[in-house]
Amino acid sequence: MVIEKSPQAFRTISEASEILSLPSHVLRFWESKFKQIKPLKRAGGRRFYRPNDILFILGIKKLLHIDGLTINGVKRLIKENGVNHVINIGKGLKDNNLNFQPKEPLLKKIRTQKTNINKEIINDAIDKLNFLKLKIESRILNDL
Repeated sequence: MVIEKSPQAFRTISEASEILSLPSHVLRFWESKFKQIKPLKRAGGRRFYRPNDILFILGIKKLLHIDGLTINGVKRLIKENGVNHVINIGKGLKDNNLNFQPKEPLLKKIRTQKTNINKEIINDAIDKLNFLKLKIESRILNDL
């Protein structure tokens, strides 16, 4: 017999992990990066996440995984707009039951452009180094 928990009930880390579709080690890591994530800890170190903790983490997940922000970018957003802003992002996802689909094509495009730029810079540097090598070799030959 499975008893359904109230939406306002606290969740263990394994329940939170399942709700958020995130491994528990990611939740613990994000706790270390975002001081605003403070699950209640009982004896033995068991974590219990409040409903707002779940929504806050859901908002962080969207900002990191969907919007492509960095951890520092999310921290800056929290500093500028407050914790409730991120909680509201999480509420919007929960209420709309949005599917998490990372913007992979955009990320691939950016990586490809970055790779092409890096290749151009590297090739330009190689050309300059080859030119300098020829100059040095010619000076050495002239000194002999």
